[in-house]
Amino acid sequence: MAERVCLFPCGGIKKTESTVARIATYIVNEELLPRQTIILCVPAFLRGVEEDLVMVEDYPTLVIDCHEENCGTNLLFRAGITPAARVFIPDIAGATGLGYGSSRRELEAEALSLAEAVAGKVAAVCRLLLEPDYVFPKQKIKMYASLAQEDVSADPFAYQMLSEGIYRPASMPDFSLKGVS
Repeated sequence: MAERVCLFPCGGIKKTESTVARIATYIVNEELLPRQTIILCVPAFLRGVEEDLVMVEDYPTLVIDCHEENCGTNLLFRAGITPAARVFIPDIAGATGLGYGSSRRELEAEALSLAEAVAGKVAAVCRLLLEPDYVFPKQKIKMYASLAQEDVSADPFAYQMLSEGIYRPASMPDFSLKGVS
């Protein structure tokens, strides 16, 4: 049984959906599941800070991808880490009809509602990954993997859609989606 879930939101700054991903992550970490999640710091991870490396090796990681570049998915793939699950914001935006807004600095009301909807999905999946019967296989980072490759597949983990916006890599243990809408 995992003690925590590592959250890895898109860290981009060019698109408003990246802000939605980060705000959703903070809602989960600070309000919905305090002390049950941790947030991966990409610069520290890339620099090899031990605390951030241990996060993705020892805890199930949930990637929050927010656009077709799949930044979180691709970075973990290049480091040799398979996430336990993935939440894809465009699917949730499409299902809810909520938009991203136009401000990256401070989310507008509709984009904040989208962040809250994403946070709800993320928290629901995290709760499932924290259940005693979910067994997460610890992983080891490929320390010298090239993070600069440009030829990564859009779906390197053969994600399986479990519910609108929620995916599981084919090679990771299954988890039940009871109570997740």
